[in-house]
Amino acid sequence: MNIKLSQQIRAAGVNPYTKVVRTFQSTFTPQAGHKISDPAFGDMQYYDVEDVIIDFSENECWVILPTMIIPSDDIEDLRDAVREYRSHGWECPKPV
Repeated sequence: MNIKLSQQIRAAGVNPYTKVVRTFQSTFTPQAGHKISDPAFGDMQYYDVEDVIIDFSENECWVILPTMIIPSDDIEDLRDAVREYRSHGWECPKPV
């Protein structure tokens, strides 16, 4: 099954937000409350899964992580965060 980790990223003082997604294959299905670790999270080290949506017709499982809020009012800081995620294999379907 395709597992799709999904997380919104916001900057506290900026209206636009973005979303990053990482897709991988697994026979294990994460559940709400599980902890997900990824090098893209940096100092945070892990996030708790907020929600899981399974679409059997598409053979995929969406794993929703909490929104990451950057304490900044500069949109470039938001773009920097996206670049960091991309450097660890994430995609950004909603660029800013």
